[in-house]
This record gives sequence, C-alpha cells and structure tokens, in this order.
Amino acid sequence: MLLNNVSSVLEKALGTDEQFSGDDRPLLETVILASVLLLLILACVIGNVFVIVAIFIERDLRGRPQYYLIFSLAVADLIVGLIVTPLGAWNTVTGAWKLGVVLCDFWISVDVLVCTASILHLVAIALDRYWSVTDISYVQNRTPRRITLMLAVIWLTSLLISLAPFAGWKDDGFGDRVEKQHVCLISQAISYQVFSTATAFYIPLIAIIGVYWKIMRAAKKRFKRERDRRTVIRPPPDVVDDKKAPLINKKNKKIPLPPAVVITDINRNGVSATTPSDGRNGTVKHNHHHNHHRPDSSSSTQSEEERTATVTHENTQETKLDSNDAKRSSSGGLMKRKRRPKETPENQRERKAWRTLAIITGTFVACWTPFFLVSLYRPICGCSIPPVVEQVTSWLGYLNSALNPIIYTVFSQDFRTAFKKIVKRLCLITEY
Repeated sequence: MLLNNVSSVLEKALGTDEQFSGDDRPLLETVILASVLLLLILACVIGNVFVIVAIFIERDLRGRPQYYLIFSLAVADLIVGLIVTPLGAWNTVTGAWKLGVVLCDFWISVDVLVCTASILHLVAIALDRYWSVTDISYVQNRTPRRITLMLAVIWLTSLLISLAPFAGWKDDGFGDRVEKQHVCLISQAISYQVFSTATAFYIPLIAIIGVYWKIMRAAKKRFKRERDRRTVIRPPPDVVDDKKAPLINKKNKKIPLPPAVVITDINRNGVSATTPSDGRNGTVKHNHHHNHHRPDSSSSTQSEEERTATVTHENTQETKLDSNDAKRSSSGGLMKRKRRPKETPENQRERKAWRTLAIITGTFVACWTPFFLVSLYRPICGCSIPPVVEQVTSWLGYLNSALNPIIYTVFSQDFRTAFKKIVKRLCLITEY
C-alpha cells in the first residue's frame, strides 16, 4: 500500500521505526531530534511574538482592520508554539505518552482548536483580499465590526470541532489507547474524523485555492488594462503629421515648423523612410527643446533619439531609422541603438503576484495535506500508522504555524519597518 511504502522510505531515511517510538534510541540521535524540534518551537514563538508586538507598537498597523486577521492568526500560531508543540516534542522524543488521559484530552483539544483556527484564518485572509480586489466599496466597508464578526465565526467553528469529542463523539478505545498503549490520539470515530477533517482542512483547502485563483484572474485583467493603456502612444509634440504640415504652412507661412523627423511610411522590414519637415533632403535636425519636455510614452526604456523615430499604429510597434539615414543624421545626434525590451511594470507585478500566491497556497498544501490524509485514512482502514509517519506529518502541520508569520508579513513594507524597529529596540538602539 502507498502509506506503507512511504513509511518504509522514511524509515530508511531516518533510521529504524523505533527512532520515534522506542526508548533505546542512541543519545546522539535523541539530542539532534530534540534540538531540531526546539529550533522549530523557538521559530514559531519568536516569529508570532514579533507580529503581535509589531501590530501593538505601530499605529498604522493597529489602525487598519485587515490586520486584525493577521493579529488573531499570530495569536493562534503562538498558542501552537507555547502549548501544543512543547507537549508534542516531549511525546516525540520520549516515544510514548505517559502524561495521563486528562492531559491528553487537554493537549488534543488545544491542538485541534488552534490549528483549525489557524487554517480558517488563512481562508478569511484570502476572502478579505478577494473582496478588496473585486469590490470597490469593500475597502470603505471593511470596518472593525465586520472583521470582528469574521474572527468570531472562525473561533466558534474551531471551538465546536475541538469540543465535539467531549460531547460523546469519541471512539470506545480512547482510554485504553492512552493508558495501555501510551498513544495520545484524537477520537478515531469515523464520523467525527470525516466531520473534523472536512471542516478544518478539505473545505478550507478548496476555498483557498478557488479564492486565490479568482484573485489572480482579477489581477490579470487589471494588469492587462494597464498594459493596454500604456500602449496607446501619443506622438511627441514636435512630430507633425505630414498631411497637416502643408495646411499649417499655408495658414501661417511666417512661422516655420520646428525641425523634426516625420514618419511617412513603414515597409515590411520595419525600415522607415524619413522626410525632414524643414524641406531639406537628407538633413535631420535635433530639437533639444522639445525633446527635453517630451514624455516617455513607450512601455520600454528608450533614448531621446530613438523616441523621435517612433510611430503610433494599432500594434504599437517601434521602428528604426535605416542605416543610411542613421549615418546622415549622426551630426544631429541621432544614434542607432539596439536594446532588449525591458519587462514592463505590469509584467513584473503580475509575476510577483503569481509568486506570492504560489508561496501561500504551496506552503499551506505541503504542510497540512499529509497530516489530514493520514488522519482520514487511519480510522477508515482501521490499521495502525507507523510512528515515523505519525510524527513527521504532525510536525509538518506545526511547521505551518512557524512559517505563517514569514509568509503573511514579509511582503508588507509596514511589517518590515516595524520588525526593524523592534530589533533596534532590542539592541538598545533608540535612534531609527
């Protein structure tokens, strides 16, 4: 079976199966394992404490309702680091639960409560971002009362899932499993496992993927509109249409037109034929005054000389002076330069948005999917899961609580600034 194959691979990578369950583990392996788990716990605690302190000390963060979601998420993940993971580390290092039924019930309940709340917070953050992107009026309607209502739904749902076993939704072998087998597991009743895993993970997973997909589609349309607006290039002020030039000369013969290059035709090879507006063949003068005030309407970076030889048409393609005209115009300062088109700001923002959403969803799926697959598979098959699989999947889920402070704040300039202030204060640097 697939699960047995996975467990055998992990056993070969990590050693024997007793590495996680036996008391005969070598001292060096125990120290390494305990050190790794301690580092994960510290990262979880320190990261979430930084987020909470940053929101407290920064007025800009504290005054924005959307950061209430980040604050509440950090509180849930901090409880994971302070209560859930220390007891989990003790259970992992010793290889058996010897702390009794009552403490097992408490540990499992807190674990389910805060881990479910952490996952549901990610759904709420995704919905908040989606509404802010698609609904113009949502930003004004994003009141503290509305965010508080979302938080109340999150915590009440999590509390319902965690306390359901105390209402009798437990399997019959729970007490014997803890006291005799020294294994602390949540209720293995199939109905409860289907309910809890669907509510805590599978439904939120579908919601997160669907919402972020819609966010990306809406952002893609916005980036496309911005690119379309940038491609509507207006001709520079010193470039005059060759059809209008004779009319202007007839109306006002005393005022000569400023010398400029007028694009009259484009052949299939993209070579443009130029006609000087001052009436002298083959002579092109460069008007420094107009070039100084000419806006950069092209989506790629160009020199002032190149912008004098551009034409606006439906596909907004750039044209170049042919080699003969470039040689003749070298005295006027025009130079033929070949440059690679740079990535537009819209493309950069779109690529960054895709990368951000990929990190958010990818981390969530990678951390929690193994654990909830095992949780649903265990009661359905009625078999025992190898301890190595149990422990690895559990700690992958806990790892998500350590990564959330990084994922949901590293892309925010406000949080980065607040973190720098906290570090400087800890280092007794008062000027910042």
